[in-house]
Amino acid sequence: MTVPSTDDTATPAGRRRNLLRWLVPMGFLGLTGWLVWRELEGFDLTQVQRTLIAVPTLPAAGIAVFALLAVAVTGLVDLRIARWLGIDLRRGELLRLALIANALANTVSLSGAMGAGVRFMGLTGRGVDVPRAASLIGMQALALPLGLSVLVGFGLVSGMLPLMPGTATRWLALAVLVAASLYLPLYFVLTRQRRVMRWLPPAQTLPGLRLRLELSALSLLDWLLAASTLYICLQVSGAAVTPAELLLAFAGASVLGLVSLVPGGLGVFDGLLLLALGQAGHDQAAVVSGLFLFRLSYYLLPLFVGLYLGSGLLVDRLPQLTRLRDRLAGHPLYGLLQLPASLLADLGIRLLAIFTFAAGTLLLASAAIPALHERLRAAGAYLSLLTLESSYWLSVVTGVLLLGLARGIDGRVRVAYRLTQFVLALSALLALAKGLHYGEALFLLGVALLLRSRKSAFSQRAMHLGSFTTAGWIAGLAAVVIVFFAVGVAAVLGDDSFDLFYVGFGEHSSRLARGLVAAALGVAIYLIWQSFAVRRPVPALPPRAELEEARELYRRHGGGEFGHMTFMGDKSLFWAGDRHAVVAYGTIRDRLVALGSPCGSEAAVSRAILDFRRFADSQDRVPVFYEVLEPELSRFHDHGFDLFKLGELATIRLDEFSLSGKRWEDLRQAVNRSTKENLRFELREPPFDTALLADVERVSDTWLADKGGSEKGYSLGRFDPAYLEWGPLALVFHDERLVAFANVLPPYGRNGTASVDLMRHVPDAPRSSMDFLFARVMQWAQEQKFERFSLGMAPLSNVGANPYARINERLASLAFRYGNSRYNYQGIRRYKEKFRPDWTGSYLAYPRGVWVPGLLVDVAALVAGGYRRLLKG
Repeated sequence: MTVPSTDDTATPAGRRRNLLRWLVPMGFLGLTGWLVWRELEGFDLTQVQRTLIAVPTLPAAGIAVFALLAVAVTGLVDLRIARWLGIDLRRGELLRLALIANALANTVSLSGAMGAGVRFMGLTGRGVDVPRAASLIGMQALALPLGLSVLVGFGLVSGMLPLMPGTATRWLALAVLVAASLYLPLYFVLTRQRRVMRWLPPAQTLPGLRLRLELSALSLLDWLLAASTLYICLQVSGAAVTPAELLLAFAGASVLGLVSLVPGGLGVFDGLLLLALGQAGHDQAAVVSGLFLFRLSYYLLPLFVGLYLGSGLLVDRLPQLTRLRDRLAGHPLYGLLQLPASLLADLGIRLLAIFTFAAGTLLLASAAIPALHERLRAAGAYLSLLTLESSYWLSVVTGVLLLGLARGIDGRVRVAYRLTQFVLALSALLALAKGLHYGEALFLLGVALLLRSRKSAFSQRAMHLGSFTTAGWIAGLAAVVIVFFAVGVAAVLGDDSFDLFYVGFGEHSSRLARGLVAAALGVAIYLIWQSFAVRRPVPALPPRAELEEARELYRRHGGGEFGHMTFMGDKSLFWAGDRHAVVAYGTIRDRLVALGSPCGSEAAVSRAILDFRRFADSQDRVPVFYEVLEPELSRFHDHGFDLFKLGELATIRLDEFSLSGKRWEDLRQAVNRSTKENLRFELREPPFDTALLADVERVSDTWLADKGGSEKGYSLGRFDPAYLEWGPLALVFHDERLVAFANVLPPYGRNGTASVDLMRHVPDAPRSSMDFLFARVMQWAQEQKFERFSLGMAPLSNVGANPYARINERLASLAFRYGNSRYNYQGIRRYKEKFRPDWTGSYLAYPRGVWVPGLLVDVAALVAGGYRRLLKG
C-alpha cells in the first residue's frame, strides 16, 4: 500500500524535495493532531484499556492470521507483473519476497524506498537482470493505488464520503480525494504512452488492457482486505460500524495518509478515521481500541514476520551486492542501495531479542495495569488465592529476567538461550495461574517457539559485558523497571489503606508493592547470573605435556618463524583440525592475538584460521594474527581479514654464509678480534646445570639494569629457566667469566628458519662479544645443514612508502622517518641491510572495521606484560 520513489538530494531541486518530505508530514500530523484534540473531549483512556483487555484470545489470534493473509495477497500484484515480464522465479519465492517488501514498506516507508530496495536486492540477488527488476518495481508502484482510486471514486459519486470538519480543511481534503479518484483513468491512458513508460526494457511491450484490468482488480482486492481487517478489529472492540460507512471512511483516510508521506500514515490515518467515525456517533474508546488492534495486526505483526523471514532470505545474498555495483552504476534505482543493505542481515536474532524483551515488558505491564487486576477476581472462582499471589509475584521476577536475558539472545549466547526457553515456559504457566491470561501465555509460548526455530544460531559462549550494546540493553531494562516502579509507587501512595502484607483478590496496591520487591530481586538475580554465566573465560596456559605435543607437531610440519616462542608458556594454545594445527595466542582486553600463522599440516592451516576466528567470535572477542608473513597472506584475505604492514623480516640463506668477502666483513673482524680479547664461544644443549643458569641470570640482570628496562613477553624472550630449557644456549666467555649469551631458536620441520632470541651481555664485555656470538651461531646453524637464518624484523620498514598506501600505513611511515629519537627504526634497517638479506613483509591480520592504532597499542601492552607495565615504561 506504499508507492516507491527514488530520491536525489544532490541538486538544489532534490534538496527542495527532501525539505518537502519533512515539511509535508509534519504539517499533516500537526493539522490532524489539532483537529483530533479539538474534537475529543472527556476521552477515557482507562476505558480503552478495559476494552483491549476484554478482547477474547481466539478472535485476536484469528485477526492476526487474517491480517497476515491480507498483506500476503498484495504479492499477487508482483506475481502477475513478473509473469508479464518473463521473470523466471518460483511462485513461492516471489510471494515470500513480496511479503517481506510489503511488510517493510507499509511501516518503514521512507517514501517507498524501503520496499523498492528490498525487492531490488532480492530480485537481482536471484539473477534477475537490472532492467526487468526495475520494471517490476515500477509497475508494482503504479498498480497499488488503483484499488484505492476505485474506492474513493465510488465514495465521491455516492456522496457518502466522510470529510474533515471545518470549511478550509474540508475543501482541501475534497481536492486531494478528487485527484485520487482521477488516478485510475490517468493510469489507463498514460500506461499506453511509450514516452511515459520509457523506463521499461526496449523489447518489452506496453501493458495490455487485460493486464491493467487484472492489476486493478488485484489492487482493489488488496485494499478491500485491509479495510476488512480494520472492520473486524472494530467489531471485536465493540464499535458497531457498518461496512459501507467504514469502507468510505477508510478510503478517504488512506488517501490522506498516503499524501501525508508519514510512514504507514501513522497518526494521520488513525486521527482522520477517529474523527469520521466519532462524528458518526461511534464510541471513541471502542474506535481507538479497534485502530490499535489494526495497527498491531496489519502493520506491526507483518513487519516482524517480514524482518524475521527477510533475515534468512536476503542475508545469504548480500555478498553478491559487491559484484552487482558495477552493473548497477548509472541506473536510476542505484540510489536505493544507499539504504543500509545489511538491514536484514542479522535482524532475525535481533528480533528474537526484541521479542524476549517485549515478553518481559508484557509480564511487568500485566502486573502494573490496574484494569488487568479485574481478571484476578474472575480467576478466583477457579484458582486459590495462594496460587494467584505466588504466581503474580514470580511473574514479576521472570519478567525482569526476560528483560535482561534479551541481551544474551542478541549476543547469541547459548546459556542465555537455554535459560530464556525455561523462563518463557515458566512465565506462560504463571500467566495462566495468576489470572487466566491466555493471550499472554500464547505470546510467551510463541516467542519460545521462535527461539527454538533458531537454536543452531546460539553458538556463543560469552559476550562483552562492557560494550555499548550491553549498556543499551541494560538501560532498556532499567527504564522498564523504573516505569513499573513509578506505576507501583503511584498506586501505593494513592491508597490510604495500603498494607504490604495484606492479601486479597482486590488488594491491588498491596500486591503491586510486593511486586516492587520481586522486581528488585529479579534485577539482582539477573546481574549476578550475568556476572558469572556469560563472562568470558580466562584462557588456560598450556601444561608441559601440551607443549611437548606442540613441539612434535612443529617437528612434523614446521613451526614457522615463531614456533619456539610457544615454549615461553605465556601463550594459550588453540588446537584445530583434529589437533593437526595449533595457534599460540595471547589475551589482552577483548583481543585474542595469535603470534604468527597457525602451524600444522597444509590442509589444516586454513581451517585453523577459520576455527580460531569462530573461537574468538564465540567469546565476543576480536581475533588478530600478529606478524603474518607474505607467503601466508592469501589465506587471511580469503577469511575476511584486513592487513596492516608492520615491517619486514630479514633472513639469509645459510649456503651463502661465509666469513670471507665484504658482505661479512663486520662478523669476520669480530671473529678475528675475539682471539686477542680472549673470547671463547660455547654452545650448550639442555639440560643446564644450576651453576650455568645462575651465571646466565647474572648477565641478564646486569643487562636489564644497564638498559633500565624490564622483562617483556609474548613475542620477545625473557629470562626464564623453564623457557631456556627448550633449546640450546650460545655462550661467550671472557677468560672464564660469562659475558654474553643468547638462546638459540632451532628450526622446525622442512624449510625451517634458525634464529636467536634473548641476546644479552654485561656492560664491560669486550666490544666484539655480540658480533662474535652472532657469527658462531650462524656457523653452527650452517654445520647443522639448516637452510635459513633469521636476523629479525625491521619494524615499519617499507611501510606506507607509496602515496597509494592506506592512511594508517602512511602515518606509520612518519614514525619510521622521524621516530629515531624514541626507537632507532632506520638504524636497525641499515645494520641488517649490510648483510644483503632477503626481506619478507610482516603483517597484522585483523577483522575489517577494527581500529588499527588501538590494536597496535594492545599488542604493545601484551608484549610489555599488561597496560600497567606499558604505562610505567
